[in-house]
Amino acid sequence: MIRASFPKAVVFLHAFPLNKDMYRAQFCAFEREGIPYIALDYPGFGDAPNLPGEYSVERLTDYVINEVRKFRVKEVVFVGDSMGGYIMFDAWRRYREIVKGFVFVATRAEADTEEGKKARYALIERVEKGGKDFLIDVMLENQTSPATKKDESKMRKLRCIMERATKEGIIKTLKALAERRDNTDLLPTIDVPTLVIAGRDDEKVTPPEVVKKIADGIKGAKYYELEDAAHLPPFENPKKFNEIVIPFVKEVLGL
Repeated sequence: MIRASFPKAVVFLHAFPLNKDMYRAQFCAFEREGIPYIALDYPGFGDAPNLPGEYSVERLTDYVINEVRKFRVKEVVFVGDSMGGYIMFDAWRRYREIVKGFVFVATRAEADTEEGKKARYALIERVEKGGKDFLIDVMLENQTSPATKKDESKMRKLRCIMERATKEGIIKTLKALAERRDNTDLLPTIDVPTLVIAGRDDEKVTPPEVVKKIADGIKGAKYYELEDAAHLPPFENPKKFNEIVIPFVKEVLGL
């Protein structure tokens, strides 16, 4: 899903193990507002085939930047949920000339703890032996709020999105996430307009107090907590998410 024919655009970066369709409600709203955007799938997710070799956050960032450059977009506002935020930090570290603004969603600046790494590698082992179905069940449980769980239609849509992830893509990406670097040192250097959004009900993945550390570390950043949302605010509470994000990106892009 691409709508980019302007020098400036929003770039949507999805969470693991989803794809660009988690932002479907944003696509419609942005089109109504005339906001140009690019929505990408990482290799092995959604419509994007796997790449040969191992993945790292840096390699995924290079992939994203190369895709953006194909459309001659010179400046972007990144909107990234969860692992999308990790790619955004790396983009700031190595490609900051392209960054016009940031919307960090349900993510963290810290690297995985040793315990966190062990948990990811345990997931990899289970996926290698038994496939991805159990992981999707775990993610559906851990990433959604009580309100989302009660909405059968939303849960079905979310499962369909996750099921498009390939086994190979899941395994390679889990390794990349486990080995990612710590980004807390970058926070004081970020000097572009920044929004930070947490899901109020995110108790298991990125609790609000963890997400807020990003806003606290970036001068001038604005922080919001969305009700009826856990780890996937753009999908779980799109109305409130759009109300916050659309005015921000329009101002940053000068629309």
